Amino acid sequence: MTNLILIMSLFTASLSAPPSSVVSIPIAEAVRPYDALWRATCRVESKCNPLAIGDKHLERHSYGIVQIRKVRLDDYFKRTGIRYGVLDMFDVEKSKEVFMYYCAGTDLEYISRAWNGGYGGTEKQATLEYWKLIQTKL
Repeated sequence: MTNLILIMSLFTASLSAPPSSVVSIPIAEAVRPYDALWRATCRVESKCNPLAIGDKHLERHSYGIVQIRKVRLDDYFKRTGIRYGVLDMFDVEKSKEVFMYYCAGTDLEYISRAWNGGYGGTEKQATLEYWKLIQTKL
């Protein structure tokens, strides 16, 4: 009988609850499908210089790491209600916000050529050369 009680005690002790009742589920990293395109565009447009001012030979310059013009910011404001000025484009996070807004779909060529040439930019031969340059940086 003593042996039976001893065996039952040992068996019961091995059936204890786990040390914590909290279940841990790891958090997956967010999927960011356009980050590679963003980095390539930064390299091509400004050599990753957030303070770049481009197209100085034109009446309206382009600003920041991905060379955003005022006309793009006007369109962005019209669509989102968020108003940024050209000097805001020296802030990389704001530039990225604007750039990512215009990334839609899965066709990186279309996105890139439209970014470079504006609406209808995908029809322009010059944007095809731009896309080839972007591809070398992807």
